[in-house]
Amino acid sequence: MLNFISKLITEYEEILVMVGVISGVVFVVSLLAMPFLLGKIPVNYFAPSHQCKCDCNFVVATIKNFVGLVLLLAGIIMLVTPGQGIISILLGLFLMEFPGKRKLELKLISNNTTFQAINWLRNKAGAPPLER
Repeated sequence: MLNFISKLITEYEEILVMVGVISGVVFVVSLLAMPFLLGKIPVNYFAPSHQCKCDCNFVVATIKNFVGLVLLLAGIIMLVTPGQGIISILLGLFLMEFPGKRKLELKLISNNTTFQAINWLRNKAGAPPLER
């Protein structure tokens, strides 16, 4: 069994190193970008009276959806590698537009641990805490 694992490691050494480097880069970028991005969310975004209206054109909406998808996928990867997986998933969901988005956001933010983590990161960015 150990010979098999050793053989796999030597056979796929380049791929494993590349995955490790990519994981490290994603980790560092997420540590630097998360407070900034979370600080851009309006304070009343999760308040019951807040209505999100997107007046952006098709190109901007497409770019937002693409960036949101990248953050969502990176967050899923960071659930098993070092990084802020849950926060990245939330940011990805906030950027994308899809049916039932608001309901899902409110469900996710109702978790006190997630809410406190987001407000802690917003505080690091110098932004006021979110309202619920």
